Amino acid sequence: MGYWRTLVMAGLYAVALGLVTDASAGEPTDQLRSQIEQLYQVVKGTAPESTKDREQTEILDRMFDWSRMAEAALRGHWQQRTPAERTEFTQLFASLFRRAYVSRVHVIDASKFQYLGDSIQGDRATVRTKVFTKKTTPIDVGYTVRLGEGRRWRIEDVRVEGISLIDNYRTQFDSLIARSSYAGLMEKLRGSVK
Repeated sequence: MGYWRTLVMAGLYAVALGLVTDASAGEPTDQLRSQIEQLYQVVKGTAPESTKDREQTEILDRMFDWSRMAEAALRGHWQQRTPAERTEFTQLFASLFRRAYVSRVHVIDASKFQYLGDSIQGDRATVRTKVFTKKTTPIDVGYTVRLGEGRRWRIEDVRVEGISLIDNYRTQFDSLIARSSYAGLMEKLRGSVK
């Protein structure tokens, strides 16, 4: 499990947060920027940890489409799961992703973060950004978003230097299921979000 966690952490390290604007932004970029700014303010704020945790979860749950992400991460294994198993997997996946995402906030140089615009095709779009960490060169990050209820664009995948985080999760989940079982994967996920 260490390998996929490293890949995910490296990707999330690049996608955490930023505040620099871009004049060519469209609706997907504007919505994403607003949510990222809200998250950044909460993470860097002085509220009690319990309040911060609740507010971070609320913002991230608006940003990310956990159901679509969880289904894509399991792909073929998803259809074999019962509704209760799908619900539990989605909750564990969201918890793992949330924690990893928020944990990387401190390595981002928010003053240099750039929104490079978006490309929209129907109800899908890609929001392009450039992330600067405090110790590395700029990293290209693309958010794949989909228009949902209430005209909200929600993230379905994040691509770091062209590499999909969902594909990385899927590869590692497939490997764990092949070596052990779906139950073994769930045991590891439950342990990782405690």
